[in-house]
Amino acid sequence: MMSAPAILIMIHCEEHTGYAISSLEHVFHRAALAAGYTEDRIFWSFNGLKDTHSPKKIDCDYRNPKPDSLVPFLLNNNIQTVIAFDLAYPADVIPLLKGSGVKKIISYWGASMSSINVGIKLWLKKLDFLLRRNTPDHFIFESEAMRLTATHGRGVPAKATSVLYLGVDTEKFSPKYGQDFYAHEQLGIPKERKIIFYSGHMEERKGVRVIINAALTLAQQNAIEPLHFVLCGNKGDQAKTYTDMLAGTAAATHVTFAGYRNDIAALMRSSTVGVIASTGWDSFTMSSVEMMASGLPLIVSNLQGLSETIEDNKNGFLITPGNHIELAKKITDLCEGTALAQTLSRNSRSRAEQHFSVSMQIKKMAELLK
Repeated sequence: MMSAPAILIMIHCEEHTGYAISSLEHVFHRAALAAGYTEDRIFWSFNGLKDTHSPKKIDCDYRNPKPDSLVPFLLNNNIQTVIAFDLAYPADVIPLLKGSGVKKIISYWGASMSSINVGIKLWLKKLDFLLRRNTPDHFIFESEAMRLTATHGRGVPAKATSVLYLGVDTEKFSPKYGQDFYAHEQLGIPKERKIIFYSGHMEERKGVRVIINAALTLAQQNAIEPLHFVLCGNKGDQAKTYTDMLAGTAAATHVTFAGYRNDIAALMRSSTVGVIASTGWDSFTMSSVEMMASGLPLIVSNLQGLSETIEDNKNGFLITPGNHIELAKKITDLCEGTALAQTLSRNSRSRAEQHFSVSMQIKKMAELLK
């Protein structure tokens, strides 16, 4: 007797790879259950499997699939729906999936797909997509800016796309604005200092250099004494470039690189302002949504999907990418303007609850899986 139809969730990296992917795995799993799949009909593939004894998991790099193992796994488990993280096209795995009984392939994109095209080049891209036999049936993007890189970059029809904003656990990330000193106690920061918080990668495009230059500017203006910058996400010697910039300046003792941590929610609750000062492409960062849910006024670069996270002058400010003077000014405005900061704090929490809760994300994804 044929088993009930199953779903396969395909992740392009190894199992338990880290925090951002882990939260998406949780969403995919919960959405599959909400879509009507029972626990025994939800299967997984990873490019590097740690739990090698589970019959519900397969070690598979879908960018270089091995038909001898993947095809029997698909057929034996009656897998009819696949959702794959960052599944591009063309891809050798797509004809394998379709040839093995998969009826719906959904590609979930966490990055940009292409640069934007116009005119004849865009027309040719659209024609190319229409002529391809093996493409995903639907694409999910985390922001409108990311969707545009598909519809106006690769010619993907708009009807084959959806935007599904990242969701945050609004219970775990919750506000206690100006009343919590966990970060001060854990990191040895004087309680009278207001914390400007960043969490993310340390690569150049993420704008850590802009944040450091803002701190140096505030020091030069003799305005840094009541402030402290906490930057999380550095590993190994990734912070050295920035600590070298700070060495011998008044800002040096007002900046803490706190590393890669699992107490981000508690650190955010102790902060006054959240900052994401990216200078290159930035889609729609989970940290911005977490900051919102934590009731932080946000200062973010006016870039692509990142600008979709806030309402300018409502729960934060948009700044010109790379402009550390503008960033320093907005930090001062929020840290000196207590009433303004509290208003933006309330608006941030409200915006997170209304538009970016994980329960809403799961509900909308379940509808797409159905």
